[in-house]
Amino acid sequence: MRNVIVVGGTGDIGSAVTRKLRAEGLRVVCSANDVTLETPDTLHVDVTREDSVLSMFDKAEAALGPVSVLINCTGVGVFTPLHETSLEDWSRTLDVNLTGTFLCAREAFRRMKSRGGGRLIHIGSVSDHLTLPMNGAYAASKHGVRGLTGVLNEEGKAFGIRATLLSLGAVYTSFWKSRPEFSPADMLSVEDVAQCIWEVAIKPLNVRVDEVRLVPPQGVL
Repeated sequence: MRNVIVVGGTGDIGSAVTRKLRAEGLRVVCSANDVTLETPDTLHVDVTREDSVLSMFDKAEAALGPVSVLINCTGVGVFTPLHETSLEDWSRTLDVNLTGTFLCAREAFRRMKSRGGGRLIHIGSVSDHLTLPMNGAYAASKHGVRGLTGVLNEEGKAFGIRATLLSLGAVYTSFWKSRPEFSPADMLSVEDVAQCIWEVAIKPLNVRVDEVRLVPPQGVL
């Protein structure tokens, strides 16, 4: 039985991932910053705070047992020209997307290291390998997640720890609902993403999946 933490589990993608994994019989704790009433399988976490991340892991493992899969779906984005990006927006984007991924992955790694391994799955973006305008802070954070994921794979290979970067094209979430010029038919669905994550999560640890690029039929919108 795989025990899973889905960080950012109340967002559009995180909710779909949580539903899919639970439907497939995995034991899942969902955590997010907007959780105000905790239950054993739904926890509050502020990924930018080390103490909050450590508390989340302690509570999740008290409910589940040892965590074998960490899925990091937390993310924020500010899409403005670089010269108009405020330091506050820049810092917030890197704190959540990159530092938050680091804190969660580091704690999972520490716990998995003595248990024979586990999987770390990080949500990336086409912005982690393509140069797109109005993506300065977001692209910097996602390039950082790409580098971090690679290092985790190298440092984890002796301990059975596997890290995957899921680099996503446009996914139809609430972000797009205020932009009717974009059609959901031209994007991935959250269910497409959840299916892919489930397929990676259940693979045996003798299989590495370093990166998956999941894009809609037309590629980058």
